[in-house]
Amino acid sequence: MTWPTIQQLRYLVAIANAGSFGAAADAEFVSQPALSAQIKELERKLGVTLFERSARGAMPTNHGLEVIERARLILREMNELVETTKHDGNQLLGRIGLGVIPTLAPYLLPNVVRAFTDEHVDAELQIREQQTSHLLESLRHGEIDFGLLALPIGTDEFATAVIRIDKFVLALPQSHPLARVTSPVKLDVLRDERVILLEEGHCLRDQVTQVCHLAFSEPSEIQATSMATLAQMVAAGLGVTLLPECAEKVEAGPGRGIVTRKFSGQSPSRTIGLVWRKSSPFADAFNALAQTLKS
Repeated sequence: MTWPTIQQLRYLVAIANAGSFGAAADAEFVSQPALSAQIKELERKLGVTLFERSARGAMPTNHGLEVIERARLILREMNELVETTKHDGNQLLGRIGLGVIPTLAPYLLPNVVRAFTDEHVDAELQIREQQTSHLLESLRHGEIDFGLLALPIGTDEFATAVIRIDKFVLALPQSHPLARVTSPVKLDVLRDERVILLEEGHCLRDQVTQVCHLAFSEPSEIQATSMATLAQMVAAGLGVTLLPECAEKVEAGPGRGIVTRKFSGQSPSRTIGLVWRKSSPFADAFNALAQTLKS
């Protein structure tokens, strides 16, 4: 029997992830005919049809679903085999993949990169900006080595370490009456405000929605695609929002048309941390990095 190649398994999983042969070929930096030929050869070797092909994309068959799941496991094990060569004692070597959520990347990433490169001078960070669900999928499949995100993640599948508590502040347009108040404000001021959120998929949206519910406030249907857009919408007077403290200096700095106010009492917050696979050979290094960032 001729065995499938690692490349064929990579292409198989890429198609499953992308939903089409064309998108998978782009992701793998190969031509679509070359990728299609490899999948046809894989189907010949296994004696089954792996995908239903149509103009709308590629849908795995029942056999395909089983093979894809086993291919993911094989690729993850192969990735971890390679990873064992990427450290010398506590020093990491070569390329290390880091995923970071968009509501943290512009604000905390420089500190994380600096702390990592100071400790692991022979390692090269490859950074992906991803929403939480995609980040965890990439981690699960061995496409990245660790992640920077908001905790908790709702599963005990991975190891995590807290690096900071990120409090929320109320962001207001300069023309807002509360902008003239210098003291902290109560959470219930949200009841009378139009609270602008990020679009679906951002964990920060869910966190701010929970805060609104605590204040018995219904958030606005107005949505922003990014933190920068969110801040600009507040500056334009479309409403107010909750900004994480880590983003305050960037998005509400001088000249941005935004005023921020702290909350009195127990301020709402989110927990920021690192995440990695429990089986990762780099677990000690990631835990040490988390302690460095925390201190």
